[in-house]
Amino acid sequence: MRTTLYAVMITSLMTSAAFAKEVKGYLYTTLNGETTNQVISFERHDDGTIGEQAAYFTGSLGGANRAAGGDAAGDFDSQGAVQIIGNHLLAVNAGGNTVSIFALDRMDGGLVRKANVASGGTRPVSITYHRKASGSDDYWVVVGNQWNNPNAQKGGAGEGPIEMYPDADFHADGGGHEMVLTDRNIHLFSFNGAAGTLSPEKVLDTYPGTNGGPTTVAFNHDGTKLAVSTWGIAHFGTKTPTNQKPSRVYVYDFDRTTGNVSKERFFEEQGIAGSIGFSWDKHNDKLFVSNFNLVSEKRDHSLTVLDDSDGDVKKVANFGTGQGADIDEACWTITSADGTKLYVSSFGGNLISEFNVNPLGMVSKVGAGDDTVYASRKAGTPAGDTKDMYLSTGGQFMYVLGAYQTFSLSKFDISGSGSLTFDKEYKVKAATLSGPGSYNFLGLAGFDK
Repeated sequence: MRTTLYAVMITSLMTSAAFAKEVKGYLYTTLNGETTNQVISFERHDDGTIGEQAAYFTGSLGGANRAAGGDAAGDFDSQGAVQIIGNHLLAVNAGGNTVSIFALDRMDGGLVRKANVASGGTRPVSITYHRKASGSDDYWVVVGNQWNNPNAQKGGAGEGPIEMYPDADFHADGGGHEMVLTDRNIHLFSFNGAAGTLSPEKVLDTYPGTNGGPTTVAFNHDGTKLAVSTWGIAHFGTKTPTNQKPSRVYVYDFDRTTGNVSKERFFEEQGIAGSIGFSWDKHNDKLFVSNFNLVSEKRDHSLTVLDDSDGDVKKVANFGTGQGADIDEACWTITSADGTKLYVSSFGGNLISEFNVNPLGMVSKVGAGDDTVYASRKAGTPAGDTKDMYLSTGGQFMYVLGAYQTFSLSKFDISGSGSLTFDKEYKVKAATLSGPGSYNFLGLAGFDK
């Protein structure tokens, strides 16, 4: 009898081992709730599934505020809020005006907070970095401080009286939208990768209220250029967005020796009020920019392709996302490791659109007709939820945040041709509250073991 029992136990252990999933790497986002911020880690298995979750307090405040912004319940957007530099993770604390630096264990994915450093402005939302010199463990880091996202809501026939945020005075003649706001800026830091120290250097530029604060900051592939997208002033919940003001995409030349920026130029277009996420082309001076709060005449501008090859940033192409007749509020971008695929996620439509990119950085649609090939998240996902994306190193899986209402992480499978298929949604366990805007997840980064 004892022999039989041992045999059963051994067989059971062998069976469990056979079905055990190897931890391939880890993913990280931030809760960005109304209290102390937390970084959330997820085990990522070799088959793409998500395993254990862990939470790490930043010691500084998240930026969610359900009482702000009327129907928007405090929503604000950015790309690049979490970055991994060597054996460290950097994350913004939008409500605490700080950047947290964590030591990162690349074996078990664990984090140990080392310091919080003032972001140099108000509401930090995006981080970018580039190595100072080849072989060096020192980096330039730029933080985008958004300050706020002024907007208008309603105001047309049958839509109710117009609402102005943060207040009517900001939008009035001579109001805050006409001022340069010093806390709305991009701030330069030095980061020592060996010690994990982040040291402030200087403010690189500040931005007028009219055209909004930074949403994404990103160096190009060789660190010689720095780009910044901005909010603009959006006008929601109306068919006649009379208070809308365009967003901008700024480009600067960047000196990797001194950290100075020069030759500021920008692109703006009437009818586009929210340029959120963008990606540089992997090899050229093209930028792929996602845009929301479009007027109806610009419904085919959810994605704009900009070119800065001659030092004057200009539009060379534009595309709709999702179904051609919809404005699905495109907001985030990501490119494949080889640069041949571009994906754009849409906050309103909860979908991810797929594009091809040629060796010259020119974008083309996948599919025919007015529609772009896209994949949808889980059926029943409430409109206005989808944000940042992450691609696995091997290009087999995509992960997408349900950042504003479902507080989840979705997994998509990627075919050999690059098309997406929704697989599964995982709830973020640390997000214990419910309701739009209770959290506003910012950033999605990861690494392979």
